[in-house]
Amino acid sequence: MEIPKGRVQTISKSEEVHLKQLWAHLFQHWGIPVNSEIVLTNNAIVAESTNGSKTDASSESSNNKGSSSKNSKKPGKLFGRFRKATSGSKDSKDSNDRARTGSVTSRRSAEDIEHMYPPGMIHEALKDLKAEEVSENFWEMLRTDYPDNLILRFLRARKWDTDKALGMIAHTLHWRLTEGHPDAIIRGGELAAYQNKETGLIKNIELSKASLHAFDLKSRPVVLVRPKLHHSSDQTEAEMKKYCLLIIEQARMFLKEPVDSATILFDLTGFSMSNMDYSPVQYLISCFEAHYPECLGHLFIHKAPWIFPPIWNIIKNWLDPVVASKIVFTKSTDDLAKYLPMKSIPKYLGGEDDYDFDSFKKPDESADIKLKDTETREAIQKDRKVIIQKFIDATKNWIESPDDKTSKKWLDAKISISKELTENYRKLDPYVRSRSIYDINGTLKV
Repeated sequence: MEIPKGRVQTISKSEEVHLKQLWAHLFQHWGIPVNSEIVLTNNAIVAESTNGSKTDASSESSNNKGSSSKNSKKPGKLFGRFRKATSGSKDSKDSNDRARTGSVTSRRSAEDIEHMYPPGMIHEALKDLKAEEVSENFWEMLRTDYPDNLILRFLRARKWDTDKALGMIAHTLHWRLTEGHPDAIIRGGELAAYQNKETGLIKNIELSKASLHAFDLKSRPVVLVRPKLHHSSDQTEAEMKKYCLLIIEQARMFLKEPVDSATILFDLTGFSMSNMDYSPVQYLISCFEAHYPECLGHLFIHKAPWIFPPIWNIIKNWLDPVVASKIVFTKSTDDLAKYLPMKSIPKYLGGEDDYDFDSFKKPDESADIKLKDTETREAIQKDRKVIIQKFIDATKNWIESPDDKTSKKWLDAKISISKELTENYRKLDPYVRSRSIYDINGTLKV
């Protein structure tokens, strides 16, 4: 399978500089010593511009004006400017006032947040979190993804602006730890909803409002959403958000390198105004834009009824242009067949897939027997810590590389270690995550 551009396996020299910068910032916050002078000054990027990457060079130069000259004198300390807001200044006061005005996820997108908060506020987002917690959550956020490719999603989403990408990652880690808790949601799975007696969440699960079963022509998992089954009174807002995150994180379980995005098919067959609920739509949009960048391949709106255009006129105003560009309206089986193989299109939509989307059965607790095997889990986790340390050591050597040859040597090592990390997670998964219906029926093979 061809690997798209902007991934660690296909990264350009100028993109590699931005990736090195971001790792250097993270290491500094985590207390990992690294000599980052080469990558945190303009020297490397200016040198790159002589090889034909003037766009990156000029962009990075303008981004670093006023900060790079000062920080180049203090190797490895550039992250300090992310920690300090200028006390007493009007900008700082305004920023602190804004920081107190409610949940950041109530904003339209992370892009808005980053414009609203100056770089100095990023430390405010992390001020109540220990560096060890942030570091631990980063490694827990990985499934079978490569660490570099996870970070590269944020860099691509912020057009290779290191500062903005770092702000976006900080915001996401803060959200995962203190608000969304998606790692706990995916590990508890459907069974946790029954154990916690979350009736609204259980109803969403049993109705299979969203189902994962097939793959599109680019091997991306397809999430089939059936809004005709939704009524806002069926669940609380908290249960709705938890269901959205369960589906998103389940979709992530289906991703296999180099595939790093999913396709969503909104089937509006039978949709009526009684099914319309703007709240989950807003929440999904905010999640994809703020916390799951570059994870959406296509979003199909299929068989939109005549009542839908006024609704769409409202929704499209909430969308980031990048997300909006991935939305495709389809009306027929032939329209879908341009993107999905016939075997992935449900029979009721004219395809060949005879999967029963209404046959959800509560997972049997016996499927989770490995969750009780703490000895095996701890042994695999111990191996994982060793692999992570190998990756960190290789990344330090890569950041500190004095020339392209050495840099490539360590980049290749990082890719190799990433494969080890992926295989380790595959071993670990049944010992930390409750089996979902997809594990049990064989649809999901981690």
